[in-house]
Amino acid sequence: MTGYQNSSAADIVHDLLASAPAQAAATGGDPVEALEQARPARTAAARIAAAGGADEVAAGRLRTLVRECLGGSGARWLAVHDALAGCRGTLPALLADASPPQPAAPSGGLTAPVPRSVQETFALVIGHAAPEHAAAALAAIPDRTLERLLSAGALPGPALVAAVTEHGDSRTRVALARHPRIDTRVLARLLAVGDGTVGAAVYRNPRATPSLRRTLAHRLDAVPMDEALRAELADPGSGVPRTWLVPLLGSGDPQLVARALGSGVRAVAQQYALVRVWERGGPEAVRALLGDPGVAPHVSRSVRAAVTAALAEEAGEDTPGVALHCLREQGEPYADPGRLPGLLAATRGTSSLRDLLLEPYAQDLPALTEAHAKSPFMPTASEELARHEEASDAQRLLFRLSVLNEPWREGGRRAGNITPPERRLAAEELDDGAVWWAEGMVAAGLLDPVELIRTARPARHALAALAAVDRRGLVTDGAVAELRSLTDAQLGDRELSWAAFDRLLPGHGGSLRELITEAGRTAAPAESAAPAGPGEPGAGSAAQDPGAVDPGTLDRDSGAPAEPYTPPPTPRRDHERAALAALDLLRSLAPAGMACPDPVDPGVLHFLAHHDQVDAPGLATPVWLARACAAAGVDARGGGPWYTAPGLARVRATQPQSWGSGAMLIEHAYVQGILPADELPSLLPALRMLLLPHDWRRLSFAEAWRRALARLLRTELGTDPDAWLRLAATAEQLAGRAPAGSVTPVETHGPSWVELLAAARSGATSLGETPAASAPGEESAEEPAWAWHTPRPGTPDEAIALLARGNHLWDWPAGTLLCLADAEVIDAVLPRLGPDGAWLLAAYVLRHDRVPRVVFERLLAGRDPRALRILITESRWLDDGLVEPLAEDGDPEADLALLRHVRDPLVVRRVVARSVARAAARTGVGPEADADPVASRVLAELRADPAARPAGGAQWLCSAEPDLIEEILARYGTELGFVHQAVGCLHLLRYGGAARLTALVGRELLGQAATKLCVKALATADPAAVLRARIDRERDPARLIRKLRRCTNHWAATSTVVATLADVDWPALEAAHVEEPLPFWKELVGMSIAPTELRLRYPELLPEPGPYGLPDGVAATRSRARHGLAGLYHCPPATQIDGLLSAGMLTGTDLLHTAAPAARILAYLSSAARRTDTPAGATAALEELAGLVRTRLGADPASWARVTERLTGRDPGWEPMAPVVELLA
Repeated sequence: MTGYQNSSAADIVHDLLASAPAQAAATGGDPVEALEQARPARTAAARIAAAGGADEVAAGRLRTLVRECLGGSGARWLAVHDALAGCRGTLPALLADASPPQPAAPSGGLTAPVPRSVQETFALVIGHAAPEHAAAALAAIPDRTLERLLSAGALPGPALVAAVTEHGDSRTRVALARHPRIDTRVLARLLAVGDGTVGAAVYRNPRATPSLRRTLAHRLDAVPMDEALRAELADPGSGVPRTWLVPLLGSGDPQLVARALGSGVRAVAQQYALVRVWERGGPEAVRALLGDPGVAPHVSRSVRAAVTAALAEEAGEDTPGVALHCLREQGEPYADPGRLPGLLAATRGTSSLRDLLLEPYAQDLPALTEAHAKSPFMPTASEELARHEEASDAQRLLFRLSVLNEPWREGGRRAGNITPPERRLAAEELDDGAVWWAEGMVAAGLLDPVELIRTARPARHALAALAAVDRRGLVTDGAVAELRSLTDAQLGDRELSWAAFDRLLPGHGGSLRELITEAGRTAAPAESAAPAGPGEPGAGSAAQDPGAVDPGTLDRDSGAPAEPYTPPPTPRRDHERAALAALDLLRSLAPAGMACPDPVDPGVLHFLAHHDQVDAPGLATPVWLARACAAAGVDARGGGPWYTAPGLARVRATQPQSWGSGAMLIEHAYVQGILPADELPSLLPALRMLLLPHDWRRLSFAEAWRRALARLLRTELGTDPDAWLRLAATAEQLAGRAPAGSVTPVETHGPSWVELLAAARSGATSLGETPAASAPGEESAEEPAWAWHTPRPGTPDEAIALLARGNHLWDWPAGTLLCLADAEVIDAVLPRLGPDGAWLLAAYVLRHDRVPRVVFERLLAGRDPRALRILITESRWLDDGLVEPLAEDGDPEADLALLRHVRDPLVVRRVVARSVARAAARTGVGPEADADPVASRVLAELRADPAARPAGGAQWLCSAEPDLIEEILARYGTELGFVHQAVGCLHLLRYGGAARLTALVGRELLGQAATKLCVKALATADPAAVLRARIDRERDPARLIRKLRRCTNHWAATSTVVATLADVDWPALEAAHVEEPLPFWKELVGMSIAPTELRLRYPELLPEPGPYGLPDGVAATRSRARHGLAGLYHCPPATQIDGLLSAGMLTGTDLLHTAAPAARILAYLSSAARRTDTPAGATAALEELAGLVRTRLGADPASWARVTERLTGRDPGWEPMAPVVELLA
């Protein structure tokens, strides 16, 4: 099919048609021939698999060979295992010649790991042995082979499982019990053996069910628990999951029950556990357990009272056991098989369901299945029961059906659902969860993908589900054939048919088959219809058919029919809403005496008349617009009067509320210049700045208030530290109090900063007249109004804990003032605040959405360790670009904190690179004296906690610390990628020596490919060169590009780049992207390790700059401004552009010649022209704009009409994301 369109829907269908499932082709003849002739012998398994697998004849031949040649001789099996790697003959010949190996002479050299094909062929051979013979073979082979056969990779076959469970020893059973994907039925068979070591492996297996763990815990008298497992479960610091602890409730062992009670269980389960301790250890054991101070807090009062009363009754009874019997009868009937089904049917909460399944209820699978069929359980319960060890295949399928139906929720409500997929497709419409639902159903074999074409609706969800199934390789031949038949018959190679398919898909409510059929009919070619005579219906061009598509209306780029352009009737988008203010500004800048023509187009006037008051310049409808609308007969929005601006007296009298909508009047009044910025310090209560309401952060007047107060303090206090401290103390004492006799809330009418300044100068301890009822000396003891907020942190750890929760509800007036001060004032005042001043300021500054740069720079210069620790630990609150300076000093404590809390690869690389620099400067005095302090701390933490991950991650493999490199490779060797292992081995060789690398490789802790490479390298005269050459090949840009093209999400793409552990060839990546776009290129360009020059070439991919600009500086900020400003939700345009101009990131010329969109830039300049705190750059832009209006527009009606049409969306060829100079061109 060659006529499909370049659109998402057509591409999906085309990919589906090209993805016919690969058929297994017999490349080596029949299986018997492959078995007899495969050379070398280790390739027999692959050759037989390529031939379609071992059929009955080949399997019989293998069984005969194994029985006659090997039998139950462990020595012969070991000989075959050892000879497979080097045998050049056939497998039957090898089996026939197998003889016990001779003892090998001891050798200190390394041997390369055997190829994977050896394991595969040995698994094939042992899988055809009799169970008792296979058990003997498993007992003879090395541990590593045993682990690969039974504990990892593909699941062992039924024959091998039977051999282990029925004839195996403890070693082989433990290996099988460790397989992470083993079926719970197999785990149950292993547990039934009665071996404590095997039972411990079953208990630790992640697939073990609560009932399996309860079985082990309840049989302690018959089979003692493995000592290592018991120690792990009993250790409060072991960190074992709750799912390991709750099954211990019924063990009756006081030590284990104490741990189970500490995991947090229901009261009925607590009582049951204490009853079991009583049954197993007597009343004294229960008394001791209740008296344990570690257990007492976890036992509810009601349970304690009931058990204590029973113990007292038992002590006074002549007949022992009566009190215990009564206590048991009062508890939850865990042994009743009918109890759990009713609870699961009535419970919906996920946590409650998990508690029910963890507690020791009797689980009668037939009763549970019957209850589930009548009233389906929630998916959480069904998922657990679907893997129960006692459930049959039919029962598992019924429970699993509810789990698979969960993504597609009936009516959008999460509930149990056991409706078969075909019935659901026929009765319901798919939703957004259809993709995951279809994947699960098809993978489970419960749904034929062809039903997604025939039955599923609506078509858009059906197509998405079909594509998801195809990505997993689950589409059947029948589904592909069905789709091909439909498209060939209905769409063919006709462009119009595929265009109709794309156009109809989003709104089509039928199935995919119905959509394809309708698309074919809608765009059927004229020649396919029966000829019609002149004047008859159907004669003439296709345009006479209302459903036909005219080829002349196809969009040039997509091929889809182009809709005729319709101007927007009213402003909807942000740049459209800014049109009125932009046009008003241009008219106001026209030279005096120059008559600007009024718009006369009714559509333009209707568009401009439908504005909100907040979009009107000065909050009032312009006089020229009202005049033009009156002349054209266009009414105001809603037929009401035109907007008039609120008076300054009304604005001053209305105090803003803490929520965003309650502060809109003062916000718009400030932005539009009605309220002067310098009045804000005298108008607003100071307490509002000490505890700035959250909603005010995204409003312009709050930032303007800060700037105005900073100017006032600079004028009134200068650089006198005593004056600043007096004001802070006054604010601490008086800001939370209302004036004497006031009845209004202090948050609304508390003292302003101007009043606090006056009080600080006069030394007053109160505001206004003191009421007669209280003496002046008593007022200082009054609790501040903000006492209900969070107390101020007393230690850095408390501050970090508050920041970790996002709690900024603590006050510190001195910190508020320092965040407004200049560097000279901060340097003078901060030492006067004592030893806690620096870290308190560091914690306080992080509450700002945009951290004040001056404060950050002074904290960085002060290098207070506690302040740096707070800044690093909670660096998520810092702006982009502020973390890197924290890594510049090289202080070990700061470096360690950076590794623990910062995930930026550039920062981590910089810290780790310092260890290499220190290694180069080592004096050779001794390893302890020369050890890198950061690496030593990381290594100590790693060795102290077996579950810990190294701070800094795999980047340490590039360091000069052989101890740390070896520890990482030994602990995570097979979990690391090949490049990571190879790089670690290279650096271990360089800084630790060949003997150390040889010892590590000999421990068989690395992956097979890395081990083979190291063995090869160590056998040469220059092993480092061999390792380096292979690493270079792995880092080859072409190979990296291939990996990036296979990435399915941006996390995978960035991780692939970071995993190279080296600088990337960015020019090569860019060239590949130019040739064919790389997926997630935006995320790659935005990585901190990408060069700045690359980001400058792709400014449209950068984030929109805030008030301080982009971290890459002026050039990047200026380039990004061309692609849009004023689009940040949490930073209004006035704050954003004011900040960019004040910081020198943009100039007035940039606003006119670079920044976009023009309408929003002009709207900003319109408000800036009215404000009293306009930056100098905005003033310069207004002056230059006046000259542009004079020279480019003048009094020419055509020029004004052109600009008006562009601003109001009447010019279809105009691109709104353009600068002002292009608008006026």
